[in-house]
Amino acid sequence: MHALPTPTRLSPIRDDHAWHFRSISGYRTHVRLRVWPTSDGGHLAVATDLDLGAGLINSAESLVRACVREFGEPVTVVRHFPPYGLPAPDRDSFEVLPLDEKGTARPKQCTEEILKLLGASVVGFPGDAPPGPADADAPLVPPQSVQVARLVAASLRLTQRRTIERRPAGIPTKSGPAAERDLDPISQLRLTAPVLNHLSHFIGEIVVDRDGTAAGAEREKRLAKVSEALQKQAWELSQLCDELSSEEDEQG
Repeated sequence: MHALPTPTRLSPIRDDHAWHFRSISGYRTHVRLRVWPTSDGGHLAVATDLDLGAGLINSAESLVRACVREFGEPVTVVRHFPPYGLPAPDRDSFEVLPLDEKGTARPKQCTEEILKLLGASVVGFPGDAPPGPADADAPLVPPQSVQVARLVAASLRLTQRRTIERRPAGIPTKSGPAAERDLDPISQLRLTAPVLNHLSHFIGEIVVDRDGTAAGAEREKRLAKVSEALQKQAWELSQLCDELSSEEDEQG
């Protein structure tokens, strides 16, 4: 097993929920990136896969090189797959990504070592409850009600505005977004398209024909059309994102 450097603290010095880098195919890939300083004077970077397309499965070398450019050497890069997705169907999976002499990543499992170094809070997505020590690599995922409430709250924060300037008497003169705008248009599209797609599937599973009636069957058809329309709009967002990315590449 590739030995991991020892972090000098348990809390990361950086926790970027939408850090991005260019994959080998040229597409912008987003991950949650957490970084810890290490005793060897370098950094330990844990990149959490957000299940966006190919994600981290085929981007190991690109991820490592991007971390080296960002943080310098030495930097040890670990990719993290939360449970209930691929390739970690039941439990969190962590793999350290050393590069060989040809620059090819040779992934090695390091789940147990990461949990010993950083604790159970490193597993899952933000908001998942860290598991107990007896089951330290399986986070507790809150129920639908919690997830939808978070989605509602997040959508509110993305559209709410707050006062950013006032006159001496306290009268508001200028407003701005409540949530800082730190995403460029490409990242906005790349991240929101899958959200809309996931939401379309969630909506499509809502049962509106509980009693098997003709009226219920009609509601099922209407709901299916809504779900299909959302999926088409998610695809359109992805196309817009690809067009902007291509223009950016052409402009250098």
